[in-house]
Amino acid sequence: MCISTAFEGNLLDSYFVDLVIEKPLRIHHHSVPVFIPLEKIAAAHLQTDVQRFLFRLWEYLNAYAGRKYQADQLESDFCDVLTGPLQRNALCNLLSFTYKVEQRCQTFSFSARLLYEDPTAALPTNVTVTRPGVEASSPPWEEHRASHQMLFRTKPLHKVFASFSKETEKLHLNLVS
Repeated sequence: MCISTAFEGNLLDSYFVDLVIEKPLRIHHHSVPVFIPLEKIAAAHLQTDVQRFLFRLWEYLNAYAGRKYQADQLESDFCDVLTGPLQRNALCNLLSFTYKVEQRCQTFSFSARLLYEDPTAALPTNVTVTRPGVEASSPPWEEHRASHQMLFRTKPLHKVFASFSKETEKLHLNLVS
């Protein structure tokens, strides 16, 4: 069996699972990353519902591929916005990075920590945004922090950073006109 993954219409990685078609069914070879709970999924579904087994495995693989894709896009397309390295674990379910946003001719630095507690989700379940070196939280800062956290929870990373770029462009156009 070949399981292909995709995110937002982009074909990503393909994984293979070779099954021995005898009772009981068993996995002979596979290319599934070690951090995907293949044995657990197989124990739950392989003997009773092969289609369900493949679907559950696809959910894990597709979410992993989507998270990895977003992190890769952030590093390649928005490296000018990152102020340090993007830190990620193998499963890409914990991302940490520092970034800058321009507003009203000023540059502000933020740190973000994105945790994906659901291994079958491509969007984070827990987001923390802080400003390095800033302890007091003024109402405008709290508004930005809450806005950034909501964006990270509801949109893919590259779309969040594209929206930051558009906001900056709007501000620059308003200053020119």
